[in-house]
Amino acid sequence: MQIITAQTLTNSTLTSSSVPENDTTEWTSGGSFAIDDTCMVTTTANGAAVATHLIYKSIHVGTNTGHDPTASTGTTYWEVLYSTNRWKMFNQTVQQQTVLAGGFNVVITPAAVVSGISAVNVDCESITILMVDPVEGTVFNQTYSMVSDSGITSWYAYFFTPITRDSDLAVLGLPPYANAVITVTFTATGDAKCGALVFGTTQTIGISQYGASFGIQDYSTKTTDASGNVTIDVGSFSDIADVDVLIETGRFAEVKKILTDARSVPSVWIVEPNVQGLIIYGYFREFNILMTNPNVSLTTLSIEGLN
Repeated sequence: MQIITAQTLTNSTLTSSSVPENDTTEWTSGGSFAIDDTCMVTTTANGAAVATHLIYKSIHVGTNTGHDPTASTGTTYWEVLYSTNRWKMFNQTVQQQTVLAGGFNVVITPAAVVSGISAVNVDCESITILMVDPVEGTVFNQTYSMVSDSGITSWYAYFFTPITRDSDLAVLGLPPYANAVITVTFTATGDAKCGALVFGTTQTIGISQYGASFGIQDYSTKTTDASGNVTIDVGSFSDIADVDVLIETGRFAEVKKILTDARSVPSVWIVEPNVQGLIIYGYFREFNILMTNPNVSLTTLSIEGLN
């Protein structure tokens, strides 16, 4: 098992994106908004305190003028709806996807070493990762097909099973160039979609063991009336997993520190990078390390994905 500890994306880190940020009207200090009107804040040039890249809805009865959404959210003026389309893939809500017809690319300048990149809840034909160092030039350039071969166990299945796509990708062992500019391209003939793009440093926990359990936590609600009729309000969900990981006992303190430091930081937990469904973007709920003998110890991890 390995984890990618996510680096924070900022306005300066996201160098460019081919996804337009034109979801709704940009807020200005002199603009007038009626109740239920929407606006977005993508810049501080118009008087906003912070460029949040969020879309807001006016909840003020009457004309809403001069009230900064980034300072007045949750009061009598504005309500947060969601991120702009460009920034949905960076907002830690995996079920909200950045979507653009024909594919798109994002350019990131982390100004730090990035050893792992993961794309979660994606729908596209392929993903290309390009790293260019200002001194060395291109140091990494690889395209990954997202067409799935899961379930193709015979020639009949090869020719007649409907084509499906993998939804998650984890790329580890990227070359350690702190000044590299990273371009990630999502290619599709229809809509390309990405729920989360995560980049950061990669750390090894240990060897995942068979016997792990995987499932989902469903946030849908189901109500039954007096006649027995069931109404289902479909909600979001998050992945969950319970995994035993074998570690070297000599790494006890190191692994404990890695997990402790990851307790409040969204991370990509890679149980097995080459098997779909075993990549989870989220947090661990708890961990326990059983020191079984002087050579190896067993770590039990409970992981919950972001919804």
